Amino acid sequence: MRLNYISITIFILTFSLAGCRKFVEVEAPKTQLVTAKVFGNNESATAALLNIYPQMMGTKEPSPYQMGLYLGLSADELKNYWNTLDQIYTNNLNALDAPTNSIWLSAYQYIYQANAVYEGCNASQTLSPNVKKQLIAEALFIRSFWYFYLVNLYGDVPLITSTDYLINGNAKRDAQSSIYNQIVADLLLAKQDLSEDYLDAKYIVSTQRLRPNKYAAMALLARTYLFMGKYSEAEAEASSIIEETNLYTTELPLSEVFLVNSKEAIWQLSPADYTEGSLMNTSEGKGFVLTDVPATYSLFNCSSISKSLLDSFEPNDLRKTNWIGIFSSAGTDYFYPAKYKVVNATSISEYSVVLRLAEQYLIRAEARAQLGNLPGAIADLDVIRGRANLPLIADTKPNITKAELLTSILHERQIELFTEWGHRWLDLKRTKSIENVMGSVTPDKGGIWKSEKQLLPLPLTELKNDPNLIQNKGYN
Repeated sequence: MRLNYISITIFILTFSLAGCRKFVEVEAPKTQLVTAKVFGNNESATAALLNIYPQMMGTKEPSPYQMGLYLGLSADELKNYWNTLDQIYTNNLNALDAPTNSIWLSAYQYIYQANAVYEGCNASQTLSPNVKKQLIAEALFIRSFWYFYLVNLYGDVPLITSTDYLINGNAKRDAQSSIYNQIVADLLLAKQDLSEDYLDAKYIVSTQRLRPNKYAAMALLARTYLFMGKYSEAEAEASSIIEETNLYTTELPLSEVFLVNSKEAIWQLSPADYTEGSLMNTSEGKGFVLTDVPATYSLFNCSSISKSLLDSFEPNDLRKTNWIGIFSSAGTDYFYPAKYKVVNATSISEYSVVLRLAEQYLIRAEARAQLGNLPGAIADLDVIRGRANLPLIADTKPNITKAELLTSILHERQIELFTEWGHRWLDLKRTKSIENVMGSVTPDKGGIWKSEKQLLPLPLTELKNDPNLIQNKGYN
């Protein structure tokens, strides 16, 4: 698999700090330096790691908005208006030019960069011990984060854990079980070595939740265990986060969940794009908020909430009034995701939320239900329902069965996590609900559902570059 790998020195040198200047207050090296020198001091090594985050925020594809858009269009969350995205919307992707190809390509670039930081820091004899430990742990976290999406979107994928281009250039696809085992191994190390506090670029404790901490690793680990069916482990990790009430809470208004330094946020990404004197808070705000009818000519503002999702809300659900906006034109109402309100502003009030506490309650609820602890599962589910002003399961269905409870939890995930990082698409796949749901939804979107479409195609360019790669079934 040839991913246009470059040497560590060039990869460091080509990063621009313009988009993350307030987060990274150190300059990248200006001249070509040997790897030992790049990772020879705390400042340049830190810059190498921290420059990955603004890329994830939107300086390159896919942004958080694109992850939510592409996977929301693939599932039953969004309606498409731009014909360029029809192949996503109708579940009929073309390996040659699928918009989702950016997920594969960027994920492996992030993984390569994380591997480079890991190797450079691990070999360094001059980094401060606490800096070295934190950087290595963050690199492992980033690697595991993107492998989680790769394995869930593509199935078997190459497991790349080094920067050796001779090995990587001919990589084969590894079994999903091997990828999951690597994710767990990386996250356990990250959990062990990441700071419990949030740190800034100078390793000072910060109110900004931008660098992953120990609990971010635990949150991703809880999610991974849930997907693996390791319910006891998922419950334990989620519980450890939920119990940190000084750091995290869901006891805040829905209007504050996605704000800067929200106490529900476990990990956030900050703005990375300055244009014409205006400041984009989040790619989601810029991309989803409608100030006109949905665009038929642009990636941004080209979708609306699907009727299927809109109809799934229960009466009086505060999430519908707080997290869904309406733009009306010529007698037509267009509903759009409004978790993020800001399109452009002169100040920052919103950060993109990658991991948050509500998901951990839903993870623990599902894990407890699978383990037979129905009262515990109901209690966790009711935390989320109570905040949304919905009747509590404990009051309305105290004798609910395990199967019914699991269905209720899946429904609550649909409503709570819509358009956030593709949760709905991944949930349909892992719960084996995708055939039933998409078999009904895809024809309504103008496509024909086929089971193999639950996996994305590998980019055709990757197959041409690496003869050891094999395309997913159902794609040319």
